[in-house]
Amino acid sequence: TRVLSPTSGVISSRTVEAGEHVARGATMFVVVRNDRLELAASVPARQAGAILAGQPVRFVADGLQLEGRVARVSPTINPATRAVEVYLEVANPGGRLKGNTFATGRIVGRTIDDALVVPVAAIRQSGDGGASFVYRVGGGDLVERVPVSTGVSAAERGVVQVTDGLAAGDRVIVGNVGAIGAGSRVQVVGEGEAGR
Repeated sequence: TRVLSPTSGVISSRTVEAGEHVARGATMFVVVRNDRLELAASVPARQAGAILAGQPVRFVADGLQLEGRVARVSPTINPATRAVEVYLEVANPGGRLKGNTFATGRIVGRTIDDALVVPVAAIRQSGDGGASFVYRVGGGDLVERVPVSTGVSAAERGVVQVTDGLAAGDRVIVGNVGAIGAGSRVQVVGEGEAGR
């Protein structure tokens, strides 16, 4: 008898030998289609409501930066882990990624074009009501305290969107400023580096 696989792939296991009697419905081979893999991920139930099929996914597996998309979302919550299983479809040209590889990543909820972002460490909170502000290096290299409105943040990249208060090209002070405050004169060294 000639046995044909319904899909192309690589045989990962074989449970029968030539000449062996096989019962109806018994597994003979396991074929892995490795040009396109499915990644199973657990997402906390409180965040699963915002996940939809088709959303892009960015993740790291075996040292590789990869992208995929949400294929489907389980309709039930696992009572033991309080998580929802999300299945991701990942293109795997050349079989770079192997089955059962551990991966970490994020599902992209939304993308904002031309967003103005600053490092999270540049945003400061005032004592009166917690309004957000940044220290901006203005004309004459004088430090200015500028109130800002913030939008979404990308924790994995360490940046936050500024929706009001800054313009593209503004220079802000990031991190612990010590004695520097509004009206201080600074000297900018290493133009273009993070941490200025």
